[in-house]
Amino acid sequence: MSSCGLNIGRYGSNVGKCKRNGRAGPSQQSEYGENMSNHHVMGTATPKNHSLFVIDGVSVRRDLLGRYCLNDLHRAAGALDKHKPAFWLRNEQTEQLIGELLICNSDAPEPVSVVRGGKEQGTYVCRELVYAYAMWISAAFNLKVIRTFDTLHAVAPSAITADRIQAGVILLESASRMLNLSNSSKLGAYQKLQQVAGLPDLMPSYAIDAPAGALDGSSRPTQSLSALLKANNVRITANQAYQQLAKLGVVEQKERRSRTGANGVKKFWSMTAKGCMYGKNITSPANPRETQPHFFESKFSELLTLLETVH
Repeated sequence: MSSCGLNIGRYGSNVGKCKRNGRAGPSQQSEYGENMSNHHVMGTATPKNHSLFVIDGVSVRRDLLGRYCLNDLHRAAGALDKHKPAFWLRNEQTEQLIGELLICNSDAPEPVSVVRGGKEQGTYVCRELVYAYAMWISAAFNLKVIRTFDTLHAVAPSAITADRIQAGVILLESASRMLNLSNSSKLGAYQKLQQVAGLPDLMPSYAIDAPAGALDGSSRPTQSLSALLKANNVRITANQAYQQLAKLGVVEQKERRSRTGANGVKKFWSMTAKGCMYGKNITSPANPRETQPHFFESKFSELLTLLETVH
């Protein structure tokens, strides 16, 4: 068993001085108050094949090596100042436990990692330290943590499914923001995800699509641009109208990869956030990876007035 020559007066003061790796790094003070050597800092992301870890409605982040975010646990425990991770890390018993983990788990990842700055900033620790931190806060919170871990192990076979559902939700939310999808389009996507996941039918049967500022809570009928131009006897093509609407910031042209498109790219029109007061984006009937703008009949005369201002 290899050993580390640790000098832990305050956690991490010389945590980088380790005989088994022969390196030492200058300590740094993080914004959370923990002194950490440089090689403890790494980016984070939800690791593959790790189940969701939620306590009292608070989702606890994990880094690429599976360590848990103490800052999220702190929030789950009530976020009292006296329970901040920085105070716990300065505890003598905590320092001793970290030292033992470094000695006994010589082939395992470092038990503590601090991320400074960015969305994932925080202190990430191994499971043993999660238990210790929870016990330091209170016996009741420690019991919650233990039971949460027990539940995760009990449902391990469904962990991959849960991760896929979470990935699907994240993908849908990202696509919704990027493409300004209408409420009905988002609802349809969630209903499909619900079916694939085998979840109970809890989604509403319809969604309201209406211009911003509509007060009656009812959906408005929409049509394609070409249909509305024809119905209003406007003698320009839909493509010409789209070009003018793009100058107004109502629509924008997006691209996707396509084997049949020019240079492997297919272009399509999408309503912008500004344009959503005049219409909505639906999933294109021609390809589910494209949007197709549909315009509110009740707002089209106002849109035509805008078109007349484009030169």
